[in-house]
Amino acid sequence: MGYKNAMTKRNVMNMLVVHLVVLAFILFVLVTPTHFDFLMWNVFLALLPLDFALLVLIFKSKLLQAFFSFLWLLFFPNTMYMITDFIHLQYISDSLDVRYQYFNYSVLSAGIFIGVYLGILSLELLIQKFFIKRGGLTVLVLLAIVSLVSSIGIYLGRFLRLNSWDVFTNFKFVLANTQDAVSAHMVAFVLLFAGAQFAILVVYHFGGRLLANLAVEDSQRD
Repeated sequence: MGYKNAMTKRNVMNMLVVHLVVLAFILFVLVTPTHFDFLMWNVFLALLPLDFALLVLIFKSKLLQAFFSFLWLLFFPNTMYMITDFIHLQYISDSLDVRYQYFNYSVLSAGIFIGVYLGILSLELLIQKFFIKRGGLTVLVLLAIVSLVSSIGIYLGRFLRLNSWDVFTNFKFVLANTQDAVSAHMVAFVLLFAGAQFAILVVYHFGGRLLANLAVEDSQRD
């Protein structure tokens, strides 16, 4: 019991640190002169899937777990969406030789990487919850499906300017616009971004497994 309590406290502390870093970044963007005020909102949206995943872990009710898992899937594209925020580099400078641009590059890159990592972390929490005993092939299929669904969400957000909450506030509008958006351009974008996400998620997941296995082997040798 003492070990479980210690682990619980440790996990709470870890999540608290993550949230404090996100808050610190948002406040930093708020009080400093950057070209990227939108990062505050985008990083906040990227944090929500992590919180939904944590709620899935906290609640024992299957109904609540299903509800927060649905919310997680609905908001997860907001994390990988941030990869497209690199498009905003065109509004500053395309050269790192300009010293004052170091700041802009650093802020934009930090926001994007934080957002993407929050999404990956949230996905890993759900994998640990529901697929910990599944084989590698099952996880690969899951990562492929998530990547594909997320890419569709990214397309709808970037080009149609739809938001995750529009599913609740104006579902018919979302459905109609999604149907109208189906095109060769959409298919190409979705497939390319799904491939990029899949590669990132696979490297993170199986790299994490490698580290976990090495840690177990080290503990057994000790």
